[in-house]
Amino acid sequence: MHFPMLFSPIRIGSLTVKNRIAMPSMGLMYTHDGRMNERFRHFYFERARGGAGLLITGPYAVDKAGGGPVLLGLDEDKFVPDLKEFNREIHAISDAKIACQLFHSGRYSLSFMTGEQCVSASAIPSKLTGETPRALTIEEIEELVGKFASAAVRAREAGFDAVEVLACTGYLLSQFLSPITNIRTDRYGGSLENRMRFPLEVVTAVRRAVGKDFPLLVRVAGNDFMPESHTNREARLFCKALEQAGVDAINVTGGWHETRVPQLTYAVPPGAFVYLARGIKEAVGIPVLASNRLGWPPLAEKTLREGCADMICMGRPLIADPYLPQKALEGRLEDIVPCMGCNEVCFDHVFMGQPVGCMLNPMAGREGEIKLLAAAKPKKVLVAGAGPAGLMAALTAARRGHHVVLFEAAHSPGGQVLLGAATPDKADFARIVDALVRQARSAGVTIRTGVTVDSDLVEAENPDVVVVATGAKPAPAPFPGADHPKVRLAWDILSGRAFVEGKRVVVVGGSATGCETALKIAQEGTLDPETLAFLFLHQAEDVETLRDMATRGTREVTVVDLLPRLASNMARTTRWVLLKDLKTYHVRMVTDAKVTAVTDRGVEIERNGQPEILEADTVVLATGARPCNDLYDTLQAAGRNVLLVGDAKQPRRIVEAIQEGFAAGLEI
Repeated sequence: MHFPMLFSPIRIGSLTVKNRIAMPSMGLMYTHDGRMNERFRHFYFERARGGAGLLITGPYAVDKAGGGPVLLGLDEDKFVPDLKEFNREIHAISDAKIACQLFHSGRYSLSFMTGEQCVSASAIPSKLTGETPRALTIEEIEELVGKFASAAVRAREAGFDAVEVLACTGYLLSQFLSPITNIRTDRYGGSLENRMRFPLEVVTAVRRAVGKDFPLLVRVAGNDFMPESHTNREARLFCKALEQAGVDAINVTGGWHETRVPQLTYAVPPGAFVYLARGIKEAVGIPVLASNRLGWPPLAEKTLREGCADMICMGRPLIADPYLPQKALEGRLEDIVPCMGCNEVCFDHVFMGQPVGCMLNPMAGREGEIKLLAAAKPKKVLVAGAGPAGLMAALTAARRGHHVVLFEAAHSPGGQVLLGAATPDKADFARIVDALVRQARSAGVTIRTGVTVDSDLVEAENPDVVVVATGAKPAPAPFPGADHPKVRLAWDILSGRAFVEGKRVVVVGGSATGCETALKIAQEGTLDPETLAFLFLHQAEDVETLRDMATRGTREVTVVDLLPRLASNMARTTRWVLLKDLKTYHVRMVTDAKVTAVTDRGVEIERNGQPEILEADTVVLATGARPCNDLYDTLQAAGRNVLLVGDAKQPRRIVEAIQEGFAAGLEI
């Protein structure tokens, strides 16, 4: 498959970019003093080598109060020499163009990190941080305009090919744009024209400072997705004004960090927000970049061909696979490591203040630290279990030159990932298995399915090293009635080995597995997207009726858990989406409740010291998992060289399984 539009050159002002793939700026949490360092350098070197046309690095803070030590800085001249050397090296190793994004977080700043009270258009508390900002004075606004301009000059001096101003995502410039954070009564507040004044002054000052020949982009929200804030209509007006102010390209993303509309997770359909870029493109005559869930090359090509955008931002997809552009150019789609939208090691790490990585790419953010060196003496390696831990261990060892045979008891690889892929919105998770299997076979791993590894097989194979990745199994329920005829296991529901009966369903266990199983059951009988679109377009029913038919299934579902928070083992940026979906699909959520028994009537619980009964026709158990590590114990007792990884060691998330498999492959 070829992508002629995606790999055609494009001009942004005076700059020619070799293709239409841009890596947008993302907070990476790789610095503690605002300086460019080795971790940043090697991260971007790899993406430059991988074939992206434009790398937008940063964000770079224009002053201390709007940044903090974990963000790169361009507020002082001292940062220029390191950045100049960084850009020289990027240009030496590739023909990628590189830009920097100028940034001020406004009321999103954390005072404990900056040592100063955060500032904004008005003194309206941030729901994201819980802090109340101080309203900027007119003099301070004018000073900040100068700081943006000075930072832009430093960017040009440092050898960047372009500069981008951040005016979205709920940060300072968008706080001035939005009526929900800007209630000023001076010339910077009130009408849309007044609210646009500060961002436009920034852009005008930057343009004047860097000259008319230096490419200038602005990153905007195509829709804030905040009640009473900007929609695509207001965004179009702002972008028209930006074009008139001398901007060379508009980079369109979605809503604020505070929005309750999912933006980046696997719950967002690929390409869902292309319409935002299209709306801007219809209003301006300069190039428009589209963002969010566009990392699959055929979708990116389609977006360009249909005239919805001129360039495609691929952020997390290039964290997962720096060489995605090169592989797409060569038609090797099957070799691309896909981004799953899990957010666990990228977006979640930003909010946790931890370095960004990737679930499927253990090298991400560690490119200068870890090298896959050839083994000094190749060994024969047997891996038991083809879940994510076993697959990663096998392919890592094989890439280092070891001779690897991977055994899987089931008839296909995948382990519990395949269960996850059966839950709502996560069908793409099956691509994790596909990607790991392809990589393993490409590395030379022999995969044998339908074979259970025992001590006799190990004796017959006589490997130098055994990696036990035999996964986990459902843990027994700690209450009577778990063997009642109406009881099913969540794993069996997800795998299709069992189904629910009757109208009333109670899911016992509010972990991610329990909640996702509850959601899957609650969606039974609802309108599928294709039918919903058909009925809507033909006005067969009114909108409220359609919404009810799309969200109310044939079951009455309750999920119950002992803990006060459901899905507490999920990533922060995906958990709230799942809880919102449970509410949307009318799932009853019962917390702080101890299950005491399953009976003919349903599930007996104790809550607030009082007994209750949750009536049920079917009871689904999601009461955790326990490791399957008998093989490890046996082989270790026999004196074998054996490693234990993944859920066989301790049931956890996919990311820990893959990281342990990778570490095992390096250790051998």
